[in-house]
Amino acid sequence: MSNPNSPRVRFAPSPTGFLHVGGARTALFNWLYARSQGGTFVLRIEDTDQERSTEESYSAILRGMEWLGMDWDEGPHKGGDFGPYKQSERLDIYNKHLQTLIDGDFAYKCFCSNDDLEARQEEITEDGGQWAGYDGQCRHLSDEEIAEQEAAGTPFAWRLKTPDEDTTFWYDIVLDKLEFQNELLVDRVIVKADGFPTYQFAVVVDDHDMGITHVLRGDDHVSNTPFQLLIYKAMEWKPPKFGHMPMILGPDKKRLSKRHGATSVEEFENKGILPAAMTNYLALLGWSPGGNADEVMSVDQIVKKFSLKKVNSSPASFDYDKLAHINSEHIKNLSAKERLELAKPIIAKDGWELNDEWLIHGVSDTNNYLARVLGTLGNRFSSLLTLPNQIGFFFTEEHFVDADAWNENVAPEEARAILVKLASAIEKGMDLDVAQPASAFEELVRTTAEEMGVKAGELIHPSRVALTGQTRSAGIFEVMELVGARRTVARMKNAANS
Repeated sequence: MSNPNSPRVRFAPSPTGFLHVGGARTALFNWLYARSQGGTFVLRIEDTDQERSTEESYSAILRGMEWLGMDWDEGPHKGGDFGPYKQSERLDIYNKHLQTLIDGDFAYKCFCSNDDLEARQEEITEDGGQWAGYDGQCRHLSDEEIAEQEAAGTPFAWRLKTPDEDTTFWYDIVLDKLEFQNELLVDRVIVKADGFPTYQFAVVVDDHDMGITHVLRGDDHVSNTPFQLLIYKAMEWKPPKFGHMPMILGPDKKRLSKRHGATSVEEFENKGILPAAMTNYLALLGWSPGGNADEVMSVDQIVKKFSLKKVNSSPASFDYDKLAHINSEHIKNLSAKERLELAKPIIAKDGWELNDEWLIHGVSDTNNYLARVLGTLGNRFSSLLTLPNQIGFFFTEEHFVDADAWNENVAPEEARAILVKLASAIEKGMDLDVAQPASAFEELVRTTAEEMGVKAGELIHPSRVALTGQTRSAGIFEVMELVGARRTVARMKNAANS
């Protein structure tokens, strides 16, 4: 249970798409801060944009959060003392606070339609001027003019009156002091004509009512902060502390987008990235553990080391190769049992199961066999994407074959002759229906090489490609043991006759 004086932070995504890595990084920093400080992490869904919000996106965001292991203390499916946690279910709350602004003469009705605004913008720009945003036309309407518009049934929104003098500033946790001239701030809409609040208003109401102490978000929200601070001031509320994290760039130093590759959490999951590795890498995008600390860390290690003081103010570049490296290191650090659990669905997806005709003596089932196969890989098992090619030949004859490797190591006449010779030696020297250890295969291969007057490598290279389809694999004698003598002979003969 969190301390009542500990931080309360939130992640408040809009359900208009999948969970983007930028949003996931924002969520992570909030989650890490809450967990490192014994605070509360709130998940709030900002779905006031009814045209773009979808149930599919809402579900995708929750799935992404759950996959990353970022459990929330309050929010959807968890409840809490400050709900509802979906903005579309909080309209009565916004209306109550809107009335406070109206009563204090901080809000006014705006009857300008989008067409009106576009026409005025076009008129100004055609004359060589620059449209600075809403021009405040409805701010100075008389009571009679307002009554006229209402009598005509003209739809209206509510706008906040912003001051024309002084400045609005705050001390940002990441960016230090930021200051804006009030005269440059326009009167933005706080409640739309459809009765739904805008982001600018709803976020302030929600953060205040939910007791949020720290707002940690992307630096694309910096320009929103002064307007939101004016709402806090008008409502006579104490604002939270703000921290704006730098954006994530692609390898070309431009804002990360689809053109760079995968950008959603779900895409990375489908690419075989482990949740712990994704969390590890996202934490390094704008934060550093400091010193010479190893960058490959468990979630618990990151929580212990996390500090807002170490959040960088410079943009971070997304490095797909570095993510792949961190992912491979996390896979290498898994136990044999954990690796088996990762591999099982991959095997099931491809429909690979042991055939009774070649079920090796001492292997009870497919999972038992798979565990032995993975044991031969060791740290070669470093990617879920490449795993099928690494182990497919153990399970099926329809496995991946590297054409270049085949042409170089199997296709030549002398290589085929070697395969025929070795297959014959195995048939004569082993019982094909009894499981043979790797040591027996090694002894037979080396003895055959001596009899042929060649180095063992000249037998091993074509044998490896004939059995696995590749030039790199687990130890060739371990491969022979698990493929079994009968299938080893069959593959060598097939390769020689292909």
